[in-house]
Amino acid sequence: MLNPDDKAVPSNRWLFYTGRMSPADPRDRKAAEDQVDPDRLLEGEDPNSPQPEDARHWVETYRELLGVKERLLGTAMAQPLEESATREVASTDLVTLRAEHARFKRRLEFWKRRAAELERS
Repeated sequence: MLNPDDKAVPSNRWLFYTGRMSPADPRDRKAAEDQVDPDRLLEGEDPNSPQPEDARHWVETYRELLGVKERLLGTAMAQPLEESATREVASTDLVTLRAEHARFKRRLEFWKRRAAELERS
């Protein structure tokens, strides 16, 4: 367990849950911007890889990520909320989830096409 007085750098998760990371923290801002960047690739993702196994890996990765976003969207939209809470969720959380969902769907389609091309080669 981390001690707040410990000089080691705590994880972002620990900082977030203990309230020691402010929303204005540059790391949070960067993470939020990355979430909705329609062109962002995942770490290690190389669209020019000539390896069919790489393409299959990314198809599976994006299929899983897309499923997660679909479940999150379903859960978020099914919550009975007070009117002002509904507006807040719709104007923030759902916007981000939909942007991520769209990006994952585009990437999945890209990697399906890429896998098919590489299998024919």
